[in-house]
Amino acid sequence: MRSPRQWSVRLRLTIWATAAATLACAVTVGFVLDSNHEARMSDQLRDVYSADLRVLHKLTGKSVVPPVLPDEGPTAMQVVDPSGKIVSANARMVGQPRMAYFVPPRRPGAMDGVVCDVPSFPDRCLTVAAMWITAPSGPLIVYGGEPAHPWYGDGAFAAILVAGALIWLILVAVGTDFLVGRALRPVVAITSELAEITEKRPGRRVPVPAHHDEIRYLATTVNRTLRLLEGAIKRERRFTSDVSHDLRTPITGARLRLEEALTDPDVDWPRTAHDVLDDMERQQALAEDILTMARMDDDRLPPQAPADLGQLARREIERRPHGRVPIETDLEPDVIVFCDRLLISRLLANLLDNAQRHAATRITVAVRAEDGTGVLVVADDGAGIAPEFRELVFERFARLPESRELDPKGTGLGLAICREIAQAHQGSLTVADSARGACMVLRLPLHSEPPSAQEGFPMI
Repeated sequence: MRSPRQWSVRLRLTIWATAAATLACAVTVGFVLDSNHEARMSDQLRDVYSADLRVLHKLTGKSVVPPVLPDEGPTAMQVVDPSGKIVSANARMVGQPRMAYFVPPRRPGAMDGVVCDVPSFPDRCLTVAAMWITAPSGPLIVYGGEPAHPWYGDGAFAAILVAGALIWLILVAVGTDFLVGRALRPVVAITSELAEITEKRPGRRVPVPAHHDEIRYLATTVNRTLRLLEGAIKRERRFTSDVSHDLRTPITGARLRLEEALTDPDVDWPRTAHDVLDDMERQQALAEDILTMARMDDDRLPPQAPADLGQLARREIERRPHGRVPIETDLEPDVIVFCDRLLISRLLANLLDNAQRHAATRITVAVRAEDGTGVLVVADDGAGIAPEFRELVFERFARLPESRELDPKGTGLGLAICREIAQAHQGSLTVADSARGACMVLRLPLHSEPPSAQEGFPMI
């Protein structure tokens, strides 16, 4: 048997609604029965007091109280003198002991209560009303009693009330089950459609209900997630295809060179080893770039700390060997960003490598603070990037013809890695307009605290 935690939403809601309706019905039935009981008791007391008054009227003007009273309505009637002696009773109570021993006060002269130990009414309680009357022989007490009504009042009325409550509870249970099932029907359709969506068929979408409610929001959210998932699957397939192609090229080249060398007795082995080493270096660079991309996709960055973006750029430039074109700098101090310094240095190195390959006469590196962000600009005066290709160059393994010509051993992952690093730091990397050449612009959020408040953080 399943535990309550394993019950369906439909069953749980039906049970909760039925339980709430049961509680409401119990309170309502109890209130109605109590009100009915109070009304019947009030009517009964009024009848008993009326009978007591009729006894008073019959004894008025008589010098002797008759030992037997005529039946005036109440089941039990007794007249008692102040000493407690029974002087008269109706036929049912003749010869019976006193039915009640409470004595009403002289003013207002009446009192009532429930008595449950009357011998002539075993296993029953009486509603007794007592009243002082004045007879020619002196003051007397008239007691009138009727069997008390049960707490539930009339049995037929109580049965009808309970039957109506049961019918209402059944309607609540059935109606709740039906309405919840109808409300969850879109969820069932969404679940069925999701069960049919697999990696081989990621283009399917769940149905969106017509009503603008939470289930529609769920469906639209699921479809948005499926679109992202489909895009991720397509990127993964394209990435796998490109990786397999780019890995196969150096491996195939190295194998062909080795096979040719083995069949040629006059082979230049040092030259062959040098060519194979070039292929292995390209393969190693590609593998390192792929591992970097995989780490970036994992959304887990190493610990970050405040760093001066200008100093990071200066250190990377000083670390590089002198290239064929000079690097001009304009680095503002105290442009503090919160980052992983190794990843940002990798980004700077990739941007400078690209600039050095394409620059004609010079490279410009600038760092400044602008609108709450730290801005790094790496510009060259080469051929530049056409506007229609400014997003393409950031895709994995995307290489323009000029790039393939200038760097045949490139992997096509450098700029893709740079953008991934920027986005992982809540920043951006774009190609900006420039009069000549390519202009790469990196924007990172500035660190919120001033340098003097950053005690305990290593700063470079």
